[in-house]
Amino acid sequence: MVRSIPADRVRIMRCAVLGVLLSFSGFAADPTITFHKHIAPVLLEHCAPCHRPGQSGPFSLLTYEDARKRAGQIAAVTRRRYMPPWLPESGRVKFAGERRLTDLQIGQIGKWAAAGAPEGQASDSPRIPAFTSDWQLGPPDLIVEASKAFQSPADGADLYWNFVMTPAVSSTRYVKAIEIRPGNVSVLHHANLLMDRERSARRLEKVAGEGFAGMDLVVASNTFDPDSHFLFWKPGGAAVVEPDGMAWRLDPNNDLILNVHVQPSGKPELVKPSIGLYFTD
Repeated sequence: MVRSIPADRVRIMRCAVLGVLLSFSGFAADPTITFHKHIAPVLLEHCAPCHRPGQSGPFSLLTYEDARKRAGQIAAVTRRRYMPPWLPESGRVKFAGERRLTDLQIGQIGKWAAAGAPEGQASDSPRIPAFTSDWQLGPPDLIVEASKAFQSPADGADLYWNFVMTPAVSSTRYVKAIEIRPGNVSVLHHANLLMDRERSARRLEKVAGEGFAGMDLVVASNTFDPDSHFLFWKPGGAAVVEPDGMAWRLDPNNDLILNVHVQPSGKPELVKPSIGLYFTD
């Protein structure tokens, strides 16, 4: 005869096993560390920009229930520094906007998970930030949209696609900020923006406005322009205004090329990005 185990006992057993595993991994349980007081501030600052509804993270981490279900996973990926993503090596040089967790934060997450993910007092928790689903810097001066969507295949290897766009400006303008809206965060890994003043990339399109495949682009130019890695989008990235004197020039009939890295999601997906441009004098 097979006896069923009550759900509350299953939860207790899972927490006990998780505690043992995390203890062996170097984290001793500490019941004084709670979600609302110690863990929520870290998740809301470093994880929630991607891990919230409508963004590229595969699950939300805005609430205690969200995090409790994945306490062991959060402890494991932060301990390995796999999350949050931050590639520069640790050292004396510090970057503005650095997203690396401190050793203290990683240790607290591990101890919290090992203790069974205690919730603590909700009054200790910071407010959930007022994330916007609209343009981060307010309405752009000009919005440029891809003329045709690209259909990502359901499966297969990662691929790169290039959208060629021509901003509708009648005179020279200077761009102080951009915001790239990828059009489908579920399949885009990142996107880079390039200037094409000679409109050379259009020759690679089989059909005008359709775009073309390719990863490493060489754009013909006799002008110094920002490298594409300075004009980019990545999940959770913030749009920023360039410092005074760092605006870049946009002339009539200049093309913008948006090079996107697409990761198939298991089903066909449409990708139709747009770019918000903010001008200065």
